[in-house]
Amino acid sequence: MSASPRTVLGTVLIMPLLLLAALPAVAVATGRPRTVVPPDLARATGVDPVTGTAGIRVDTDGGVVHVRSGPATDRRVSAALGDDSRVAVRCKVWGERVTGTKRRTAYWMRVGAGRYLSDAFLDWPAARPEVPWCGNAPVDAVTARVAAGGSVLNLRREPGTGTGRLGTVDDGSVLAVRCQAAGQAVGGSGTWLRVAGGRYVAEAYVRWAPQRPWLPWCGQEPSRTPPASSREFLAQAAGPARAAARAHGVPASVLVAQAVYASDWGRAEPARRDHNLFGTLCVPAAQPGALGCREYGATALRAYRGPADSFADQARMLAAEPRNATALTHAADPERFVRDLQAAGYAGGAHYADRLVDLIRRYDLRRLDAAG
Repeated sequence: MSASPRTVLGTVLIMPLLLLAALPAVAVATGRPRTVVPPDLARATGVDPVTGTAGIRVDTDGGVVHVRSGPATDRRVSAALGDDSRVAVRCKVWGERVTGTKRRTAYWMRVGAGRYLSDAFLDWPAARPEVPWCGNAPVDAVTARVAAGGSVLNLRREPGTGTGRLGTVDDGSVLAVRCQAAGQAVGGSGTWLRVAGGRYVAEAYVRWAPQRPWLPWCGQEPSRTPPASSREFLAQAAGPARAAARAHGVPASVLVAQAVYASDWGRAEPARRDHNLFGTLCVPAAQPGALGCREYGATALRAYRGPADSFADQARMLAAEPRNATALTHAADPERFVRDLQAAGYAGGAHYADRLVDLIRRYDLRRLDAAG
């Protein structure tokens, strides 16, 4: 595999050349749902509620809200609930941000096997309970406990032992984890956890049971639902691609074509969840443009704050690789640029340049260079 830029193909990435089909993006609808659902979804699905989260009221302001098969509005609708329905919350996951009747949030609650409801429509009591993270199905609630070998665990201002100590927590205590962050390596791990109160603990001294959940990175934008069409994807990508192209001297058209090819128009899981549009691998060297790394199968990929950081990192790596010197002299000719990239050893397969050229021509991506 070429050392620059590092793109995974054939494992988590797909080679797209077709337009996206339109996807539903409405979480709430007015009128009576065609599927009749008992008011208590928990009873209907056999949910054993987490203590303190049974019978949470659904507030739709007179409409209905969809329960979905995953934490996003493009996932299959599995039920429809009316105003004043009651649900039993099992655990929470991080997903697409939704604006509802109660709040705007990216948290979704698992309310049954394969059933998720946006927290945007839940009317919690004033003393809202701490909802645990979900494990990988069928595992529901998971718990994080301090495992400090009988000692106390320091709470830090930032993810590192050299930052201010804001207190301690006893061994065996349960932690209310908010997100994860990359920081100083402790006990062989560079991952830190931000807990309630905005403080950090080294994950090396935390044990999850029965398994570690999927956690967002601190400061990361919510998961994204893939655009409903190729036109929408290109409109969203244009601004970040142009900004990255101006900063690093690479063609915006090439960046967008690479993103389309590597992420399947934004549908690949690393693009949806971690905003990695290029399948960029994690390497031992510093990750200047990434929040951290996450494993997808057997492959560790970079996780970004949002799509703009992914574009910027890709452009930076293209410009910084010495083997791309010839390509960079032809930045004004995107088709020659990609052929020079492939000739220099860019990891993309024997027909990589041909496929990028096809995308550039088919979607008139040169206009992004002219506008940049």
